[in-house]
Amino acid sequence: MDENELIRRSKEGDTESFSQLVLIYERRIINYAFRMLRDQNDAEDAAQEAFLRAYRKLDSFNGDAAFSTWLYTILNNICLDILRKRKRSGEHAQVSINQSSADDDEYEIQIEDSSPGPYDSYRKKAAMKALEAAIEKLSDEHKAVIVMRDIHGLEYDEIAKVTGTSLGTVKSRISRARIALRKILEEDRELFT
Repeated sequence: MDENELIRRSKEGDTESFSQLVLIYERRIINYAFRMLRDQNDAEDAAQEAFLRAYRKLDSFNGDAAFSTWLYTILNNICLDILRKRKRSGEHAQVSINQSSADDDEYEIQIEDSSPGPYDSYRKKAAMKALEAAIEKLSDEHKAVIVMRDIHGLEYDEIAKVTGTSLGTVKSRISRARIALRKILEEDRELFT
């Protein structure tokens, strides 16, 4: 069954169809929330709240934008609210570079080890840690557009719809966010060369 049919049936009160929509988007929504909030529990709570709000407001979805864009808009607003509350309360999420953004099934597979040596692994982990720390220093608006564009691969027009801003504003924010990231990362420049 295609997405439009699932949406139509969900609007008619078919909870099984909405459950299938949740299954389609669950990983991407949780991953985005985790990238924004840097806390697995908060990410899962935000995703659950986004799906709940989407279900309650499904009648307001008119199809002008893609369902995914509409869902990201709801989630983005929830994440920004959580980040604002954290700033007011002085709370900051602590995360390990190795923390997973979603529960993964584990399988043991034997393959030839073609992994980089210890030094390369260290540099890559250090670079990722520095990049994650730099993203955390960005304003919430800059963080949101960087995560949507550079991590989740959303198109500029989708980001504009999610954030409720113009295409020019999105491009400007992304450009300014990247400049800010470069400035923040200047002191760790050797990790990225």
